[in-house]
Amino acid sequence: MIVEGIKNQITLLSINYHEINEQSIDGFKDAEMLEKKVEDLLTDYCVQHNYLVNGFPTEKKCSPLEELDEDYFCRERYQLYLDHLVTQNTDVADLMWHYVNSFWPNQFESKSIYIETIKEQIDSGVFYDLEI
Repeated sequence: MIVEGIKNQITLLSINYHEINEQSIDGFKDAEMLEKKVEDLLTDYCVQHNYLVNGFPTEKKCSPLEELDEDYFCRERYQLYLDHLVTQNTDVADLMWHYVNSFWPNQFESKSIYIETIKEQIDSGVFYDLEI
């Protein structure tokens, strides 16, 4: 049931996303804010389910601060975290597919192609400028 609730929230946010005039600077900022809201929803879900990637994020938050730079917990690292989980957990794959398909329909032909693309991005080592 929790997955369906998150999917419903994503659907509502996607409706707002598509109504935004992305041609203006305010529209771009509003669209980015909606994307961030969805990413936060998904991250919260994953943390609640104790999904970790190399100890990220919960165990890393317990690390001494001097071991991590001040920008360690950045948005890009959380996006990489979610991408790793897409390849490992079917529930996360379902949620992320719903997000991508709701916000950017027609970007991928199928969920399996989407997941394969995520795997390729992670494996290439060039899509993200950081590691977990």
